[in-house]
Amino acid sequence: MSKPARRIAASSAAIADRIAAHAAAHSTRQRALTAALALFDLQGVEATTIDQVRDTAGISIGSLYHHFRSREGLVIALYEDLLEQYRTAMTAELVRHSGIRALLDAFVKTHIDWAMQNPTAERFLSEHRHHRSLIDVEDQLQDDTADFIRPLLRRIKPAIDAGVLKPLPPELLLSLVLGPVQTWLRMHRSGRSKLAADVAARKLSDLTWDAVAVPPVKRKLK
Repeated sequence: MSKPARRIAASSAAIADRIAAHAAAHSTRQRALTAALALFDLQGVEATTIDQVRDTAGISIGSLYHHFRSREGLVIALYEDLLEQYRTAMTAELVRHSGIRALLDAFVKTHIDWAMQNPTAERFLSEHRHHRSLIDVEDQLQDDTADFIRPLLRRIKPAIDAGVLKPLPPELLLSLVLGPVQTWLRMHRSGRSKLAADVAARKLSDLTWDAVAVPPVKRKLK
């Protein structure tokens, strides 16, 4: 094999090694997050040790500390990872809807669907939003939330300006949509609601629309 060919082969091998190392690192990190979520849900964050996460994930303690540095770092990484999964699913669905009613209905339905499909993740996000491990990243979490919500608020505002939605600040109007959904999910988690998820989504969509929309008669009187 010529020298140029050997150099190309060596470079290709090095690239393949880097790709394999990246994939392995990603896999190790994800295994740790999956194990942590299961353990946190089963026995609580405070009762879960790094050693338990290591043993459940089947990874070395060195790898665990390399990725997360501490149990607090693991909590932060897990919270951010689950939140990103939720936002990715929500964004992918909302871009498919243009009308304001369809948009708000999709917001309600997608939020509930994601919670039903990812019950352990939804519980963790809901129950640990104010966990002490997140205090140091609170500002960043709020900034990320603002970045996620901002495009949705921009899509809501024209409907307010047109008199289709009540003249409220867009962020307050969105809170009126999300609040009842979160309340029902808490009731569902605790067993205090026997409504099927699809039924709850339809009823909540109607309820929130009635709460935020200007009745057609009033629109005509303007």
